[in-house]
Amino acid sequence: MIVRIVTVRVRSGTEAAFEAATVDNHRGSIAEPGVLRFDVLKDADSPGTYYLYEAYIDEKATRAHKETAHYNTWRVAVADLLDGDRTSVACSVVAPDRAGW
Repeated sequence: MIVRIVTVRVRSGTEAAFEAATVDNHRGSIAEPGVLRFDVLKDADSPGTYYLYEAYIDEKATRAHKETAHYNTWRVAVADLLDGDRTSVACSVVAPDRAGW
């Protein structure tokens, strides 16, 4: 199992547009066979900062996600909303095990 935590910062005033596009991406993502979770989180202390918590069954599923229509639609939709580059951290899961998902 692979978890990616993506940090995204958006320009002030673009939050609603970012959230709408990201919720659409979330809906498509959770329907993918290799996706276990796709959470969209908003930082309570840092306006315009979001975290995407993405859990995949394996690295192949992470690559497949980036080839989907909904991901590529999202990427184009949010490109002009971003305040800097997205950052991503790949993590291996210690607990829970797969049965806990």
